[in-house]
Amino acid sequence: MKSINADVHLHTCLSPCADLTQSPKRVVERAFEVGLNLIFITDHNSIANAVAAIKAAEKFESLRVYPGMEITTREEAHVLSLFENLTDAGRMLETTDKYLPDAYFEKEIDEQIIANELDEIDGFYRKSLFSAVDLSIEEIIDLIHKNNGIAIAAHIDRQSFSVLSQLGSIPFNCKFDALEISPNMQYEEAVSIYEGYSDKYKFVKGSDSHSLNTIGNAFTKFAGKENNFESFLKYIKEYSSV
Repeated sequence: MKSINADVHLHTCLSPCADLTQSPKRVVERAFEVGLNLIFITDHNSIANAVAAIKAAEKFESLRVYPGMEITTREEAHVLSLFENLTDAGRMLETTDKYLPDAYFEKEIDEQIIANELDEIDGFYRKSLFSAVDLSIEEIIDLIHKNNGIAIAAHIDRQSFSVLSQLGSIPFNCKFDALEISPNMQYEEAVSIYEGYSDKYKFVKGSDSHSLNTIGNAFTKFAGKENNFESFLKYIKEYSSV
């Protein structure tokens, strides 16, 4: 078994709230520099920069990169959707894109950058990534699972855009695979505060990085055979209610 450092929550310059210097190539290089072994690229409501990040990581044997999204649901709660491959992630995006409005903020039109693995701009994403997908939390989780993905409630300790801030509790019919706590909270604190969930869900951590200097500030450490999707899934399933 290996000790694996995994970041389940990373943004690139595609996310309208991220630093424009946070290109897929630079994100991957920084992740390698700080000793991460497994990362998920989780831009808001899109996987467009995951392709470049996966290609940029091919030269790093100790680092595996997978596609994902931080989806904003109809309730304005954030849900991390993590996938093993671009095919499954792409099917998910095909559906969620239909429930997103076109870009209309100036920042969305000008700064939702799609980059390639060489640090070049390939284009701009024309959906409103600031907006919510017009699907409920339950519908989003169901879609994630139908596309072979992992559904994680994002930063549950935050006072906005979390399932707890928006709904007050995790509904019984929300079949999350794990719960993420932000870099501001320690695992021991989470187990105490959210003891009603600690025997049902695995708590995980991600940096929620929007700038290069915060990559590595928080991550999930676990033991697995390999630094891959299968090992991470096995780790969180130890507590999953699904």
